Amino acid sequence: MRRDTPATTDRAVSEVVAFVLVFAIILGSVGILYSTGFQAMDDYQETEQLVNAERAMDALASNFNDIIRYNGVNQRYGELSLRGGAVRSSDSGTNLDILIEKDDENRSISDRDDAEFLQYYTGETLDLGEFAYTSDGDRIAYEGGGLVRGDDSEDWSLVRKQPHITCSDDREAAVISLVTISADDRSVQSSSGLGVTMSVENRSSAVYTDDVDSVSITIDDDDTAYNDAWNSTLDTDRGWTDNDNGDDLRRTCPADRVVVTIVEVDLEY
Repeated sequence: MRRDTPATTDRAVSEVVAFVLVFAIILGSVGILYSTGFQAMDDYQETEQLVNAERAMDALASNFNDIIRYNGVNQRYGELSLRGGAVRSSDSGTNLDILIEKDDENRSISDRDDAEFLQYYTGETLDLGEFAYTSDGDRIAYEGGGLVRGDDSEDWSLVRKQPHITCSDDREAAVISLVTISADDRSVQSSSGLGVTMSVENRSSAVYTDDVDSVSITIDDDDTAYNDAWNSTLDTDRGWTDNDNGDDLRRTCPADRVVVTIVEVDLEY
């Protein structure tokens, strides 16, 4: 009868232990790859979805802004692929005021020229409303004719497309063209495409030239979810003077010619 020697037995045990260790390492590696790989894939898909949504919203904003660029355009249509995200419209967004300094008197446009712009004001401010795409807390919003990126925390925001607001130092002129959304509060979530129609409800424009010294835009900190974005839009590098009051934003453009256009729109989808 054959008997294993101690050396043979030790070698067999070592081979079994080595096999178990190698197998454990393989299983551990597969587990780590599975968990991290799928998480990375999910993160990539979410990022790609937001990038695609931002491109789509940018194209939609450019299309919609034809109503600002051309007086004869009263309606625009566009489509968005939601891919599980949601869109919402609201007549509640950033609230701001536009003030014209004229004859050494600083007054809101709602109180000038027979109060032509008063119809767009709610109390002492102009509410821009917003149309936003949201997904997992991230937000891409069309507001005032511009496009901003933020999230539900409202701690940060970035400008993706500037609204039609210009302060020209060399020409001493300012142009402020804003879209205000008066659509009812509504939200739609879908995995497919969605058609959106923007229709002009009202349009007003005024040119201020006589004895004009400046134009200012003011936004209280509590009246916007996109404080960082508006700070960037009305930055001193873009010709504006910083007259902020604490957390409240107040920017002034020295100008002897100011053109203001407000277009009120409705959204259907």
